[in-house]
Amino acid sequence: MNSNRPLILLAGTALLAIASRCCVQAQPAPAELPGKPAPEWDEIFARKKGWTGADGCFSVQLGDGRTLWLYSDTWVGTIAKGKHAEGSRLVNNSIGIQPAISRGKPPKHDSLEFLWGKPGKDGKPRAWIEPDLPPGDPQASAKSWYWLLDGCMISPPGGGKKLLVFLMHMGRKKEGGEGVFNFRMLGGALAVISNPQDDPSQWKIRQAVNPHSRRSGTDDISWATALYLSEGKGPGEAGTLYIYGIRDVKGLNKEVVLARAPAARADDFSTWRFFNGRNWSRKSSDSVKITGQAVNEHTVEKISFGGKSRLVLVESQPVFGRHVLVRTAADPEGPWSEFRKVFLVTNLEKGKHKRFTYAGKGHAHLSAPGELLISYVINSHNFWDMVGDASIYRPRFIRVPLSAIFD
Repeated sequence: MNSNRPLILLAGTALLAIASRCCVQAQPAPAELPGKPAPEWDEIFARKKGWTGADGCFSVQLGDGRTLWLYSDTWVGTIAKGKHAEGSRLVNNSIGIQPAISRGKPPKHDSLEFLWGKPGKDGKPRAWIEPDLPPGDPQASAKSWYWLLDGCMISPPGGGKKLLVFLMHMGRKKEGGEGVFNFRMLGGALAVISNPQDDPSQWKIRQAVNPHSRRSGTDDISWATALYLSEGKGPGEAGTLYIYGIRDVKGLNKEVVLARAPAARADDFSTWRFFNGRNWSRKSSDSVKITGQAVNEHTVEKISFGGKSRLVLVESQPVFGRHVLVRTAADPEGPWSEFRKVFLVTNLEKGKHKRFTYAGKGHAHLSAPGELLISYVINSHNFWDMVGDASIYRPRFIRVPLSAIFD
């Protein structure tokens, strides 16, 4: 947050200033940003019982018309008087299953199915997926959890389908520490679902450590913060899964880096290759920045409009900025355009606690023709503010005309 002062917007008639004998012409109003709220989508995720809010919010096509929603920290419980009621619990991840719908139209409110883990010994709900890694692995920690990254469907060489869900393996910076930012990345993992067409309650899930997302202490890379599967006439090579990652460098600077793998074998980490600026290396450490001013969550999707196909990267503005941003590129490696602001998130100064926006993501396959549906989340720097106001910490949606992205 830059300031606690309220932002005063002057609109309507032009403002005249008179200095000495000179008449200064009115300054034009700031250009209106193209993104517009999509309240019909907001309402789908405003729920009073069961799943009542989450961040993350990746959407994955399951190949049969259904959409899989991937969430990180999730409220499970009830809403009473606008608050998360006593007995509600925050679990580390959850999923949602959306039935097939007409493109651009939200599903019916009661048609979504949300899933989290079965109750533990204490009778309380748990995360949909919890770490289950080999005991000897350095990432195998009893006090850790997963946040969900991007996912995709692949067709393995032997036939059938697999669903890949990439995972960020997290732990506490300090045990017993307080604050909404008391966490650190331990590494990465992958959940491989071998029967994704079955009911999600019957999914067979195998976990594997992602050896390329190890935490080294310097220049840490979190892989699969966005995925792009090239299936047809580009961008990129057909049958290739492009795997975007975020490298943390000094300070708050974050860079986007890129890997690729044959899509059919993307769950075999030995097939991954890393873009070094000229070609593709076997070493993750050789990865170079393809664009900067990045955040830990984003999406990359192929979008066609006006006879052109581009990759569109969606993210929230870094360092607690208020805008939703987009970039475009003709190829997975770039060059990527400068970011364009498409929406200003307001109402972040409500109440006495500082709030922020993050988790901007595109949902091209759910968008109406000529538009891009984008989600974002509002959160608070104060945990109890989030508990006491259930109107935040759930996906919010906007629609952005593609003409504003492609012009």
